[in-house]
Amino acid sequence: MKNHIYKIYFAVGLACIVSSCTKDFNQMNVNPNQVTDVPYKAMLTNSINSIARAYYTSIYCDNWARYRARTIYNQNDQYQLDGSLTNFNAYSGHLKDLKLTMEKAQAANDLNTVAATKILTAYVYQNLTDLYGDIPYSQALKNTANPPIINPKYDTQKSIYLDLIDKLKEANSMINVNTNIGSADILFGGNMTKWKRFANSLLLRMYMRISLVEPAIAKPGIEEIIANPSKFPVITSNSENIYMNWIAGDANYRSPSWMDPLTYSKSEIVIEASVVQFLNSRNDPRLPLYAEKSINPPFVYGGLLLGTVGQASTNLSLVGIAQFQSDNVPSRLLRYSEVMFILAEAALNGWNVGMTAKQAYDAGVTASITEIGASPGAYLTNTLVDFNGGKPQRELIGDQKWIALFPDGIQGWAEVRRTDYPVSVATAEPLGNLYPGKGVIKRLPYPYSEGISNSISLSAALAAQPGINNEKFGKGVWWDIK
Repeated sequence: MKNHIYKIYFAVGLACIVSSCTKDFNQMNVNPNQVTDVPYKAMLTNSINSIARAYYTSIYCDNWARYRARTIYNQNDQYQLDGSLTNFNAYSGHLKDLKLTMEKAQAANDLNTVAATKILTAYVYQNLTDLYGDIPYSQALKNTANPPIINPKYDTQKSIYLDLIDKLKEANSMINVNTNIGSADILFGGNMTKWKRFANSLLLRMYMRISLVEPAIAKPGIEEIIANPSKFPVITSNSENIYMNWIAGDANYRSPSWMDPLTYSKSEIVIEASVVQFLNSRNDPRLPLYAEKSINPPFVYGGLLLGTVGQASTNLSLVGIAQFQSDNVPSRLLRYSEVMFILAEAALNGWNVGMTAKQAYDAGVTASITEIGASPGAYLTNTLVDFNGGKPQRELIGDQKWIALFPDGIQGWAEVRRTDYPVSVATAEPLGNLYPGKGVIKRLPYPYSEGISNSISLSAALAAQPGINNEKFGKGVWWDIK
């Protein structure tokens, strides 16, 4: 009996000890130095940094736009790329951060930061849908919703574009230019007038991108913006270009385009032959800034035709180091020259943009040349450049827009697909094409991970976009109807 009582006392005592430990367990096991919440302004900083690194250069698109080429390991120049090498990391990265930033800014009634996140989100989604076509959008980033959406559907590119246009207009309307959002904004230093220019210039890009498939939407959209510059300010000079400026010597804020000087002579990435041929044939003042002379005699500007194997990079030209590969060169997100080429094409369509197609075209060419510190001289009178020199004017605009977007491969590749200019870039298969006869690549293959984690939605998306061959050929994205 006595032993039984002892056992009861022991059990009760043990229960009390366990209860006491359990009650304080969470407190005892919390790391006091661990961050449990992140200020939304810090998340804005991180998002801008990530986005400016992700969408200005692309190891695939830069080459498919015929801006660069690889001398070795060039299988993806020859279209080997498949879904094992693509990903939707943006959803769990900066898109997720932007969503949380927006929610916290809304709770703080910080409408300017809400507007900035809307603009950045639109910028990201437009890039993603232009690369892939239909993508998760309306149900994306809702895995923590009630109920959670684990397998988001893919929205049509058209519906995504129309919603992004609405979101950009909302952002423009809610901005108070008299309030600065502070140093957390590493893109504009908190200047909200610059955010408005970003939003509306991005709208111009989007309207022109869909202009061939939806002219009834693009025309009034562009005309509305240009007719009301006080409500819809856009980039009007090179001094207003949307640049993410990086810091020389800063490992955390070094340009993503940086090439280590120790590797210059060993680089296998060189300028593509199409760029050198284009610039050379027009005696273009941008050539010595776009390209370096070869480091081997005869010290010339030499480009590599996409897909070529076996040529030493020392006999070819690197992309211009001072302008495009130093540690503080900016990420050029959207430029005045692009805005002018958009207006030139719009004017050529007969749309009212307050200037003639020639005026806008000449301004675009001049802006591209002076942006990098060159002088146009008599360039606009060159027979291959002169707007009234006999070459088809739509082709002139497409060609000059392509060379002005250099080296922004994502935008350059998108414009080549949309316009089919330059003709050689838009139609010529690379040397050693692993899919001969399939034509040029039309889109990024969907990530194979989607076939594992979101297979039903991916299958539905592919069924809704008939004509895609071998993941990347055949049918282009929605706006690509050339």
